[in-house]
Amino acid sequence: MSRKLVVVFLTMLVLVGAMGLKTVVTAHGDGSAIMANGAGPAPITPYKNGAGPAPITPYKNGAGPAPITPY
Repeated sequence: MSRKLVVVFLTMLVLVGAMGLKTVVTAHGDGSAIMANGAGPAPITPYKNGAGPAPITPYKNGAGPAPITPY
């Protein structure tokens, strides 16, 4: 057997084992979900800019001249 087939076989074996373990754990659980953040409050303004001012002209060209159309 080539190395690629061995790697694919071992990868599939690990995935099948992980799915089986997940099935066993969820079958014996009480249905509660574990959350990563826990009981902490949600952020008030999650998408607010930082302390810097907003850019005045964000899409302005640099110091070089505008390109000339070739045709």
